[in-house]
Amino acid sequence: MSAPQSAEKTRTTVPFSESPASLEMKRPKNDSKHAEQEHGFEWVELIRIAFVACAAGAVWFRVWEPFPHISVVGIAAALIGGYPIFKEAFENIVERKMTMELSMTIALLSALAIGEFFTALVITGFVLAAEVLEGLTVGRGRRAIEDLLDFLPRTVSVRRNNQAIEIPAESLRLSETVIVKPGGRIPVDGVVLSGRSFVEQAAITGEAMPVEKLAGDPVYAGTINQSGALELRADKLGRDTTFGKIIDAVERAEKSRAPIQKTADRLAGYLVYFALGAAVLTFIITRNVRSTISVVIVAGACGIAAGTPLAILGAIGRAARAQSLRVASTWKLWLKWTRCCWTKPAR
Repeated sequence: MSAPQSAEKTRTTVPFSESPASLEMKRPKNDSKHAEQEHGFEWVELIRIAFVACAAGAVWFRVWEPFPHISVVGIAAALIGGYPIFKEAFENIVERKMTMELSMTIALLSALAIGEFFTALVITGFVLAAEVLEGLTVGRGRRAIEDLLDFLPRTVSVRRNNQAIEIPAESLRLSETVIVKPGGRIPVDGVVLSGRSFVEQAAITGEAMPVEKLAGDPVYAGTINQSGALELRADKLGRDTTFGKIIDAVERAEKSRAPIQKTADRLAGYLVYFALGAAVLTFIITRNVRSTISVVIVAGACGIAAGTPLAILGAIGRAARAQSLRVASTWKLWLKWTRCCWTKPAR
């Protein structure tokens, strides 16, 4: 089963609350059952790959070969390890789609048909590893959403009946007065009612230096109050805030496949047709079944299957490093600015 599709069935999405005006976005549950499901899924894939690798070693060194021309270990390992691939290929046949999984299934079965059991196991392990890599790209997207949600507070201090009280973030209502203490994160889009402070809002506006906020100035959810206490009027909550729209966009991106993955699937389909045509031509010319099947094996879409998730992982890593450098530069500028403002000149 391809990783993007399987991940869509198993991953935990992080949607906004049902109410459009709700502040609190639903966070993934960290209970033990959920953790075991995610942990179990990863370990099952790794165990399957390790099993196929060990079986390939056994076939290569002929550890147990009770029959002269048939490898029991090779056939059993290819069928057990390749079960997710066969299942996805069958679904593709039912849906009349030509994908990389179907290409790999044809190559795998072709290798078994001519007695190349080691080759069949190598193909199986290659595809399973490619699916794990694709699963890692999905996991990184999920973690990115969790990191974004950490920018919003779970509880909010509001002024009701002339008293400051702490309430759950999802209980906040529009037009209420929100109190944000120094060092706290601003939970809403709104306007400063009273107080004076500097707010670090690089995550929203990209400004490197904190911006001074006075009565009447706008503030944004997800930004950090640096110095003084502020009282704000909550004008936008949850998905309606600028920060909420950012999370919404990240969620949509996490649920969708990258365009290059769709292109890779389409090219893999063309490659299968080309391989089958070349195999037919080879059989017409050579009348050799082994040579014909070898063409199908060599022309399998293994490179596309593994190359695509590797390229995506590399791009994600490069983007993450660039963002880290940008955050570090912002932090250094802020430290330099605070030194300039608070350091007394020497007499």
